Amino acid sequence: MTSKAQQLIGIGKAHGKIILMGEHAVVYDYPAIALPFNSANVTVTITPSHSNHTYIHSSYYEGMIEGAPESLDNLKQAIEVTLSSFKLKNTPMNITIDSSIPSGRGMGSSAAVSVALVRALCDFYKQEISDYQLNFIVNQAEVIAHESTSGLDTLLASTNSPVIYRKSQTAKTIQINLDAYLVVADSDMPGQTKTAVSKVRQLKESKPDFIRTVMRAIGGFVQQSVEAIQAKDINELGRLLTYNHYYLNQLEISNAHIDRIVNAAWIAGALGAKLTGGGLGGCVIALAQTKVEADLIQQAMMDAGATKTWSLDLKTI
Repeated sequence: MTSKAQQLIGIGKAHGKIILMGEHAVVYDYPAIALPFNSANVTVTITPSHSNHTYIHSSYYEGMIEGAPESLDNLKQAIEVTLSSFKLKNTPMNITIDSSIPSGRGMGSSAAVSVALVRALCDFYKQEISDYQLNFIVNQAEVIAHESTSGLDTLLASTNSPVIYRKSQTAKTIQINLDAYLVVADSDMPGQTKTAVSKVRQLKESKPDFIRTVMRAIGGFVQQSVEAIQAKDINELGRLLTYNHYYLNQLEISNAHIDRIVNAAWIAGALGAKLTGGGLGGCVIALAQTKVEADLIQQAMMDAGATKTWSLDLKTI
């Protein structure tokens, strides 16, 4: 007969995200368009610990939670806030994290792991949790991870619909449904979201008028992109992606390696291309009209230094 302790298990799932338009400006309450990225996901499994300590089992850390590196402070915070919010007993646990989301690539890996962890904790304790409570807890953890957070990563990790997101407003779902493909390329260079957010904040302090102009421009591209999507004008959408990359470059969050991959996509026939996520590394996205063109762009991006690519059919998003 299976004991009650052996039956006790908690499972939580989440997935990555891709920002189509609006990085960094979204932190300053401009809109962004983001897509759930189900090709990369995470599952957290929790079982009782057979010792008096909680252990983390993952590809990037194996051991007691007390000895976890600073990079996992967001997970410690997520556990602490979850337990305190619901007045749950701090039971020693084994926390197993199985993630296919590349870390530090702007795909929302940190938020996705936190979402999956909080869901697993609530499943383990048989505690109901609302979407509002989930977002509140994970956003607190994300502030630890990234210094500042828009809340976008948390939302996309826990929803299956593309959204137009703005910090001061309720997120709106948007149907993409375009006869086009979005190529996603991993640059093999970890992004530095926290550093990039800090860099932009420092620029805002030293050059407020410049940053105001850039953020307003990026916000305008987002609105124009919504109109292009609704009009099913993929050429206009591609042009706006490229413009968005130019302005992200003005924020000094791109680099030569990212620009090389972006340029390779353009030369291979992409309708537009840009970095996605926090920057200073991470991923590049490119818009292609057909699957054949997407395949050619994927190869060109690999030749330029990307180590992995994915192709999303926007007709199904």
